[in-house]
Amino acid sequence: MDFSSYAIVTDLDGTFLHHGKTVPRNMEAVEKFIQNGGLFTIATGRIKQSIAGAVPQLSRLVNAPMVLCNGSYLYDHGVGKTSAETFIDRVHVQELLDFIACECPHASWRVSTPEGMRALSGSGYMTRDLVAYGREVFEILPSLADWPLDDWYKLVFRGEGEVLAEIRAAFDRRFAGHRLMALRSGDHFLEIFYRDCHKGAGLEKLRTVCDFGTRTVIACGDFENDIEMLESADIAICPTNALPRVKEIADLVLCDSGEGLLAAVIEAIINGKLKKGD
Repeated sequence: MDFSSYAIVTDLDGTFLHHGKTVPRNMEAVEKFIQNGGLFTIATGRIKQSIAGAVPQLSRLVNAPMVLCNGSYLYDHGVGKTSAETFIDRVHVQELLDFIACECPHASWRVSTPEGMRALSGSGYMTRDLVAYGREVFEILPSLADWPLDDWYKLVFRGEGEVLAEIRAAFDRRFAGHRLMALRSGDHFLEIFYRDCHKGAGLEKLRTVCDFGTRTVIACGDFENDIEMLESADIAICPTNALPRVKEIADLVLCDSGEGLLAAVIEAIINGKLKKGD
């Protein structure tokens, strides 16, 4: 089948990946999709340094710039080029540091930057991240005095759900009406970034650099940080393991991510079940 009238933009964890692992059915379907004219790319909270580790076959699967760091920038893996970057202003970075010192001084947190991830400590949840992403992606600085304040894409709190809920409540009180916002991107992740740097904004950035033409843009996601992207797409799809709020806005709820959501999406295209405006 000719897929040249379609573009698919998908979240990674819980959507394209299942418990951090690739799903063979997805890989095979996506390869056939792009071989027959489809555009396929990824929209994720991850940074460029950790993408290849999550999807080893990246060069064969992605043929459009990726939306990274929840829309903070685009990255063209094929040529190694970053574009459309947005950093948190250093004044707002200082506000975040003051918030941490006052409201959650013992929280586990890290920031995403062009060079990788930066953290104060390698203990707690950061130990898990060091193992997951590798030390080459992490910079551990012992003192905030050593930290640059002008290269932050986002701040990420790590912890159990109850702890993150408390931090979010405190953040919402302190930053009500602020340009900064807080969103959950997973059970153990609370991410802080600009309201205009969500995945939906990233998708709009992507539209400006890619010739989508009359292609139907399909977005796939499962969590809170995917909502704006799903709302910006022509067709929104989520897996059965998605949050209830995500299911409410999705045009179609397909299989669990472990069963091959992207393969199911492509099968739905082939069967004529995915058409703009349906």
